[in-house]
Amino acid sequence: MTASIVVGSWGVGGRVVDLGRPGRARFGASRGGAVDVAALRLGNRLVGNPESTAGLETSGGLSIRCEVDAMVAVTGAVAEIATNGVPVGWGSPVVLRAGSTLRVTRLVAGARAYLAVRGGLELIGDRLHVGPDPRTPAASGPAVPSTFPTTARVWPGPRLDWFDTDTWESLCASRFTVSATSRVGTRLDGPRLLRSVHGELPSEGLIEGAVQVPPDGLPIVMLADHPTTGGYPVVAVVDPADIVTLAQAAVGGTVRFVDARRRG
Repeated sequence: MTASIVVGSWGVGGRVVDLGRPGRARFGASRGGAVDVAALRLGNRLVGNPESTAGLETSGGLSIRCEVDAMVAVTGAVAEIATNGVPVGWGSPVVLRAGSTLRVTRLVAGARAYLAVRGGLELIGDRLHVGPDPRTPAASGPAVPSTFPTTARVWPGPRLDWFDTDTWESLCASRFTVSATSRVGTRLDGPRLLRSVHGELPSEGLIEGAVQVPPDGLPIVMLADHPTTGGYPVVAVVDPADIVTLAQAAVGGTVRFVDARRRG
């Protein structure tokens, strides 16, 4: 890798990410990688990369300058995007000429945006080095952004029996507000989930999507960088296909859970 991109500002949560490394829980390591895996996959398809190619994740405030021509696409959260001050569309593969700047500023919808670069990225020192052209076709037009889901299917967790008998109904009948989000997890505010068992729980394994309930009764949904063990009881687990709901749930947004066992 020789060509490079200079990062002027990483912004909020800016980092290089790929699809992560699943299957490492037994070694004490979470999946890591992009919180919204589908968004990174889409960005890579738009610029003609293999879906697993590394890109940039940001929650706004990212600024880069290209030292060579580079094809890019921004997916994930809908954001204000501009190159040299000219607006760029979401999901549009565009070529940045050498010397151009691109900024991903305020997020309009969602919590995490992804910048894919044709050839992929590797961080070496303070520069992002662009890999070789994959020599595969890029998209001929922009992607169509979909409305971010606000509903996630959940399955009963291993410690549901530690909660009051009406907890499951309350969990699946209420709307929760996002109070904080990070790569570790999304904190929710709403009806408190009350425990009927008040003893201490030895730390046990956690997976992405686990809905932990700390003593205050307000759930936390585990995301890409979650700890692999935890001592709070897990009342439910988000269906893997619906992790995106929590990955893109912005602070102040609402989330509703539905019973995954019910069809229709």
